[in-house]
This record gives sequence, structure tokens and C-alpha cells, in this order.
Amino acid sequence: MTTPDEEAPPTPPANGARATATPVDPARAAVLLWQQSPDIAFVLLDTAGTVTAWRGAAAALFGYAEDDIVGQPIDVLFVAEDRALGLPALERQVAVSANRSEDDRWHLRKDGARIWVTGSMVALREQGVHVGFVKVMADRTNLRAQIETTENRLQGAHDAIHGRDAFFGRLVHEVRNALGPMGMAAEIMARKGLVTDELAGPAGVVNHQIILLERMMKDLAEVVRFGAGKLSLSKTRFDLGAEIEKIAAVVLSEANKKQHVVSVLVPPVPVPVVADRQRVHQIVFNLLHNAIKYTPPGGSIWLRCTVEIDHAVIRVEDTGIGIDPSLLPVIFELFTQENPQNSEGGFGVGLSLVRDLVHAHGGFVDVRCDGKGHGSEFSVRLPLNPGDDA
Repeated sequence: MTTPDEEAPPTPPANGARATATPVDPARAAVLLWQQSPDIAFVLLDTAGTVTAWRGAAAALFGYAEDDIVGQPIDVLFVAEDRALGLPALERQVAVSANRSEDDRWHLRKDGARIWVTGSMVALREQGVHVGFVKVMADRTNLRAQIETTENRLQGAHDAIHGRDAFFGRLVHEVRNALGPMGMAAEIMARKGLVTDELAGPAGVVNHQIILLERMMKDLAEVVRFGAGKLSLSKTRFDLGAEIEKIAAVVLSEANKKQHVVSVLVPPVPVPVVADRQRVHQIVFNLLHNAIKYTPPGGSIWLRCTVEIDHAVIRVEDTGIGIDPSLLPVIFELFTQENPQNSEGGFGVGLSLVRDLVHAHGGFVDVRCDGKGHGSEFSVRLPLNPGDDA
């Protein structure tokens, strides 16, 4: 038994039929949406941009009660610099022209605080006649703070990289200044016969280290130049296979000292590429030098050149000590070394330079290794037709 003011509970459908919900009236649905949106503001405007209704989370978001804001232009919510640029009127013009205008910008609360708001304004039309606007807004100040924090971190990282490049640029300059007199002094001593048999060994070590340091400083200078955007390429057309054989001949004496078997395999016909010949020499030399350095005496090294579709491919494979799997994702990063205390005269610049030079040519480089003790294979791909022939 129910009283007149009470509603009777719904009668279960007969024969197990599924109950159908009563459709919600669209006007009622709009009211429910405004009432049940705790973080979305709905603002109705007339055609001139004056507030006519203040719904949803508008009061909580901006601090204005409806009586305070109705009758005022929506412009009061915009910051002074945006009002000076005429952006409130522009937003309405865009909405009328394109039916909708979207923006993310700073807005003002009644207490003067700034909040980052994402908004969408829709131009309302009735029978083709423009009758007003509705603007839907949400507070995203926390998201904006995250974006600014990320931007600040990126800027800090960018500044740190520039500072690093400047430091290494000065370091290269100073080390080269020191190596010049050292090399000249060693050469004068050898020329004048001042190096006795007893000192021949130590003098040879000094000369070798000077040459090694000069090469390392040259590589580091190239990395710094690339980071500063100053790396330039002088491209010409040449036979890559012939150049590969020339480079192999340069390192052959170094490989012979460790009894390495170096096999050079190139196509029987020319492989014409458009690239910087000197930079290609640097790429291949660095990969060969690494293969020799990290391959035990008596090992084997293969230098191969081939063509795959629209790329010339250079592969350097060895039977060396291999690469730890954890280093494979970062092997081309600057200063990456598996064991810095046993780096055999390097400090992780060569492969970074290889990557930069290959990328500058529009190519890419990768490495394959099945684990420690299984050797490694580096592959360089250079486009055959880069589109900017010399």
C-alpha cells in the first residue's frame, strides 16, 4: 500500500521480458549534465559575448557567483595580455566561422589567480540564425605545471649539453696544444740520435701514445662539432668498393701485429655512392680499429661491402670479445664503455662519431652480437641516391 506522494515500485516485466528504460528528455538531460559535472564549467553567452547563464562548475572554477557574472562580457575571464591582443573577440569570430573554437590558455579567477583552462566554444544557431554561444571549460592547471616542469628539465638538459660541448671543445684545444710540442720534441730526439737502445722502448711507447691521443682528440672534436651543428659534408660521387679496399690496406699493418686474418669482400663492379669520402673513411676506420682492438690475437675480421635495394651496406664483423647485452641499446652513446679501466686506449668516442657521421649522410648504423665471446657485427647503411648530389 503506498501513499499518494509515494511512487509504486516498478512492476517486473511479465514472462521474463527485458525492462526498457524511459528515455530522458533532452532538455532535462542538459540540466542533469550541468548539475552533475563537478569539474566542467558551462557558460552561455549572447551573440555579443555577454554571459547569460553560469552553469556546472563555473562558480567553483572562477569564483564568481552567477549573479556576479551574468551581464558581464566573457572578456573578464581573460588575462590582460590576451585582451590586449583581442583574443576574446577572435575566439567568437572563429566559432561563428567554423562553428567551434578550441583553445588552451590562462584565465583569471575573481580573486586574480591565474588558472590554465582548456576550453571549447560552440556557436549556437536556430534555423540558421546565430543566437549565441556556449563555452565549455575545464581547469588543467596541474597539467600545465607538469608541462612546464618537463620543459624546464628539457631546457636544463639542453643547456647541460651545450656546456658539455663547450667544455670538450676547450679540452680538445688544450690537449692538442700540449701534444704538439711533445710530438715535436720526440721527433727531434729521434732525428738527432738522442734515443739510445735502452730508451728505444719507452720512446716508442711515448710516440705511440701521442699518435693515439691525437686520434682521440680528432674524434672528440668531430663529436663536439656535430653537437654544435657545425659538421659539414663535402659530397662527391665515388666507388665505395674501391675506397673500402684502400681503408683496409691502411689498417693491415695494425692487424698483422695481432696475427689477425682480415678478409675484404667487395662487389666485382663499382658501387657508386654520393657521400663525403673523408667521412666515410672515418666511419670504416673507426669500426675496423675497434674490431682489431677487441679481437684477441689470431682472430678473424671481415670487411664487406654490398648493395641492398637503395642502400650501400658496409659490414665489419669479427671474432672478438663481443658486447654485453646490456650495452647494446646504448653502444653508440658518447663515452659508453663496458670496462673503462681496461679500455685499451679509448674512452668511448669512436662509435658515437660513427653514428653521427652515418646519420649526417641520411643513413643508419646498427650492431648485432650474440653475447660475450661471440664476436660482433656492425652494419652501416648509406643511401645510394641521397637526393643532394654534389
